[in-house]
Amino acid sequence: MPSAVSHNIDDYESLLVALQNVLGVIVPEAQRSCLVERVEPLLSKYKLDSLASLAESLQTGKAEDIRSSVLEAISQRQSGWTLSPVTLNVLRKYVFAQLPEKARIWVVGCGQGELAYAVAMEIAEYEANSGEDKNFQLIASDSAQSDVKYAELATYSAQQTSGLSGGYKKLYTTVNSSGDSWSIKDKIRQNIHFSQCDLTEDFQSMGAMDVIICPEILVYYSNGVKAGILKQFSTLLKSGGIFLTGSNQAITPFTDGFEHVEHPTGVFYRQKS
Repeated sequence: MPSAVSHNIDDYESLLVALQNVLGVIVPEAQRSCLVERVEPLLSKYKLDSLASLAESLQTGKAEDIRSSVLEAISQRQSGWTLSPVTLNVLRKYVFAQLPEKARIWVVGCGQGELAYAVAMEIAEYEANSGEDKNFQLIASDSAQSDVKYAELATYSAQQTSGLSGGYKKLYTTVNSSGDSWSIKDKIRQNIHFSQCDLTEDFQSMGAMDVIICPEILVYYSNGVKAGILKQFSTLLKSGGIFLTGSNQAITPFTDGFEHVEHPTGVFYRQKS
């Protein structure tokens, strides 16, 4: 496999251009340090000798599946159990109480499942504290099919569960017999449906949603692609549906289908009726 140190700046820049022109992906400055690390395994997979060759393959379509492989590598979020404090506050103190029974909640960019299970645990906490059983339907997706399959296994190593709070770990996971991994309990995992979803394609088949949680994925896309994704989100959301996103995504210029809400619990977007 080629070493990251062998890639020159021109090859790197040509890849950045190809990513934007072909995939509509803009790699943020903060994410560029790990770009080579993420795409380098693809050089071996497709028998390419440089980042420039990868860029050329993207632009000429030499490999049918190279587009999806690169998109998965670039947009793969860092797995974690933590939602932003604002998102957590809005969910806990406003959203869950407002939702009807069997409301559909979509977690976009769930990585290897931790984020989706974290939301499911928050729902379980809300129901335990409120005495309500709303039977929310939780849908979670990622662009990488391999991550979706991993998420469905619902088993994580000690290192992977280190970011999960001790209380939640005790309540919602069980340790395996060897003591080196933890599995999500059935009462949490049975309420989540995982699926693969490419946001650059038509994803209306996901169905109508009451809430969409999209923490950080949009930061990778160009303005034109981002606007199209947000338009699809607004179409999927039911009237008055809620869209929660990370503060770093700068989506305000592209939210024609949403109302910006500054609520006492935090800032979010509401689908325009």
